[in-house]
Amino acid sequence: MSTGSNMDVLDGAAGSGLRPRPTPQRPRSKTEKPPHAHAAASLLKRRQSFSHAGQHQQGYLLESSEITEVSAKHFIIEQLLSSPGSLPPPLSTEQVQRNADTMDHSYIKKIPQSLITAPGPDGQLLRKGLLSGATIVFFTPGYEGKRFIYEHAKELGVSTVIIDAAGSWAERLVAEGVIKKFIALNMEQDSEMVLSDALAAIHALKDDPLTGTPIGITTFSELSVPLVARLCNILGLPSSSAEAVDVARNKHTTRRAMKDAGLATVANSLIKTETDIPEAVKAVGFPAVLKPISGAASLGVKKVYDEAGLYAGFAEVKAEMENTIVTSGALVKGSPSEANLEVAMMNHAPAAAEKPQHHLPDVVFMLEEYLDGAEVDVDIVLYGGEAQYTVVVDNGPTIEPYFNETWGLCPSRLPEAQQAELRELGVASLKACGFTQGVFHVELKYTSRGPRLIEINARMGGGQVRETHRRVYGVDLVEETLFACVGIPCRPHKADPPLCHLAYNYVNAQRSGRVTDMTAVRKLDALPNVVYAKPLVKEGDVIVGPEEGMPTWIADIMVSTQEAEQALQTVLHLSESLMIGTEPVKSTS
Repeated sequence: MSTGSNMDVLDGAAGSGLRPRPTPQRPRSKTEKPPHAHAAASLLKRRQSFSHAGQHQQGYLLESSEITEVSAKHFIIEQLLSSPGSLPPPLSTEQVQRNADTMDHSYIKKIPQSLITAPGPDGQLLRKGLLSGATIVFFTPGYEGKRFIYEHAKELGVSTVIIDAAGSWAERLVAEGVIKKFIALNMEQDSEMVLSDALAAIHALKDDPLTGTPIGITTFSELSVPLVARLCNILGLPSSSAEAVDVARNKHTTRRAMKDAGLATVANSLIKTETDIPEAVKAVGFPAVLKPISGAASLGVKKVYDEAGLYAGFAEVKAEMENTIVTSGALVKGSPSEANLEVAMMNHAPAAAEKPQHHLPDVVFMLEEYLDGAEVDVDIVLYGGEAQYTVVVDNGPTIEPYFNETWGLCPSRLPEAQQAELRELGVASLKACGFTQGVFHVELKYTSRGPRLIEINARMGGGQVRETHRRVYGVDLVEETLFACVGIPCRPHKADPPLCHLAYNYVNAQRSGRVTDMTAVRKLDALPNVVYAKPLVKEGDVIVGPEEGMPTWIADIMVSTQEAEQALQTVLHLSESLMIGTEPVKSTS
C-alpha cells in the first residue's frame, strides 16, 4: 500500500477514536476579526510585551472575572491544566501496529541495516542524507528562540510544514525561505477538535505540490506532545505511543508506572481540592513539594514546610498556573505587573462566547516528598527500545521554594558510579512508561538514598540543551529527533573524549523593579570563552525578585573552556558581576 493510503482514514476519522466532526468553519485570515469580535474586544484589557529566551513577543491578558467568558475548550489551556484533556484515548498497540504496517518507508527499508545503523561520522552522514527531500510536519513551533530548529531542518534538506495559530511568528518563515508551508489552525477550541483539524490539514498535503505527503510529524513543544503522538499513531507514522506519553505527562501516573516496574520512587498523594490536604500530609509528610500533575516549565511548583504553608502554597500555585503566557505552544512566566491577572492567553485575541458555556478545567496537584541531593538532567536518545545515547548534565541548586533553574555543567562532575546509576534509572523510567523511541529530557536527583526521578519530558529539552550536547559531544538532538520521527535509526556519534567543558547560567533577578539598562549583558559576547550572552528581558520590562515570587530570568550566559571548574567559575563570576540597571515600580493605586 502506498504512503498516502493511511491518509484515507482522515475523511471519516476512521480508527482514530475521534467523535464525528461538525461542519468545519472557514479559517480566519490574520486581519479578519474572530466570531463574536465585539465580545472578545471587550475582554481584551491590554496587550503587554514579554520576553522568552531573548525573543520579544506579545501576549493578551484577561481579568479573572472574565476568564469564564473564554471557553475552556482552548487547546493550550486544556493541555496545560488537564492533559490530555479532550483528546481521544490512545489507540491499542495492535491498532497502532496495523496503521504502521500500511505505511511505506521503502526508501529507508531498502537500505541495508548494517549501513543505516553504522556507527561513527560516516554512518551519521548517511542518516542525515536520508532526510533530504523528506516532508516533516512540526505541530506548534515553540517560542521564537527555537527558530534554529527550522533553520537546521532546511540545511538538512527537509521540506518543513509548521502548524500553529494564525499570527504565529513562524508564519514569516515561509517568505524567508526557511519552511515550505505554514498552516493556520484555530487553537481556540478543545484538543479533540484541534486534532481533527490537524488530521484534515495533513491529509490535504498529499495533493500539495510544495510538500507532498509527509513522512514524519514531530514537535519540540511540551504541551503538543500528546496530540502529536496521537497524530502519528493514527497515521501509522513513527512515534512514541500516545499511551506512554500520557503516562509521562501525568506525574502521578509516572510514579505509579515506576512502582509497578519495581523502580525506586517517592511518596506522593493527589490534591484536587483543599479537602485532600490532610490525607496528603499523612501520606507524604514534610518538607514536601507541591506541583501540578500535568504542568510544565516549573510552573506551579513550590516547596512547603508545614500544613499551614501547604494550604497557603496550594492557593498561591493554583493562581500561578492561571497567570501564564502561552505562545506557539511554549510557556512564558508572568511578571509583577500581571499579578492581578488570572490567565495570560496566546498571542492573539481569543474568540469568546457571548454567554459563558464552559469553565476552565480544575488543576490537579500532587504532593510528594522533598528530595535532597544534587539535581541533574539526563538527556536520552532511545531507539528500538534501547538507549543509544545517555548523558548526565549537572544542575546548580534551584532557587527555592519555586525551584527556579540556575546553572548547568557538562560533562558532569559527579562520580562515574553515580552517573551510571542516574543514567540507568532515567532509561528504566522511560521503559516503565512504555517508551521505545525518541529524544527525552529526564530530570533526576542523586539523593542520600540513591537516584530518584523528578520528571520526564518526552521531547528534546529546551533552553541550552541542544547547544550543550552539540558543543560537548558533537551530538545534535535536533537531528536525532528528526531521524526518529521518520523512522531512521538513531545512532548518535558521541565524541570521546569530550570536545570541551561547557557551563551556562540563567541569571535570576535579585530584586523586583523595572529594567532601565541591559548594556552589561550585551557586552559579555566580546569576552573570551563566552559562547553567548542573551538578554531575556529588555529595557522597560518589569521583573520579579525572590521577595515577591518566582524570580524572573534576566539573562542566559554560556561559556566553554577545556576544564570543568574553570567553565563553572567563569559563568558564575560573569553572572554575579552583572550590573543590570533597575528602578522601583511606581504603584498605580
